[in-house]
Amino acid sequence: MSNPKTKVVRKKKSRLNGYLILVILATSLITVLLFSFNIFKVASKTTTAEGTTLEVDSSSKISNDKYIIGNNPTELLRENFKELTSALKEKDPYVIAEYVARCFVIDHFTWTNKDGNYEVGGLQYIYGPKFTSFSDEARYGFYSDLDLYISQFGRENLLQVESVESHPALDAGKYKVGEEEYDSYYLDVTWTYKKSSKINVDEFQKIGHFTIVDNNGRFEIVSMYDDWDNDTVGEETIEEEE
Repeated sequence: MSNPKTKVVRKKKSRLNGYLILVILATSLITVLLFSFNIFKVASKTTTAEGTTLEVDSSSKISNDKYIIGNNPTELLRENFKELTSALKEKDPYVIAEYVARCFVIDHFTWTNKDGNYEVGGLQYIYGPKFTSFSDEARYGFYSDLDLYISQFGRENLLQVESVESHPALDAGKYKVGEEEYDSYYLDVTWTYKKSSKINVDEFQKIGHFTIVDNNGRFEIVSMYDDWDNDTVGEETIEEEE
């Protein structure tokens, strides 16, 4: 005949084992969730030349049917990109051209959100057939020392366009590139940089003269120059093709 006390002990042990299994399962689930969250956090960061990381704000990818703002835009770029989107909806070519130039300037001449000289800003606003050549020239021109600047001074102390001013775009007539002919618009843009304790921002370009073409609904920069050289932005060129 079995002992009643033995049955009670067995029931208690069985109940304790059940609780233990539940605790183990709950702990494992929490561990998996934390591990997954860590993976997501690591994946959403990029490493800079100085070993620090830049948080990628995935929610910042504002876009319209022609352009995308990209990662880590400054507040100034957000504001101007929204104006560009509104202009596209209104289908006003003069305002579209103006804000294409403004968005290019803000993105291209801002370094505080770039990881290195391979990350050239504003390329989406460049005339399609010139995209690759402009990118290469920018990396060896205006962006050539960016990696060094990041490692020496820290990205947060580098160039950031703080304000931008533009005159209304003007009708520039037909612009011919090879066999193609486009409606074109001309405007001047000036900008200022946020002050830096590490570099003299006044030594960098602060004015540009732009010609923008309507390339099948995409407004793209086909020509630009500054006050020092009639065909350059920094050391970059976009020349008319014969």
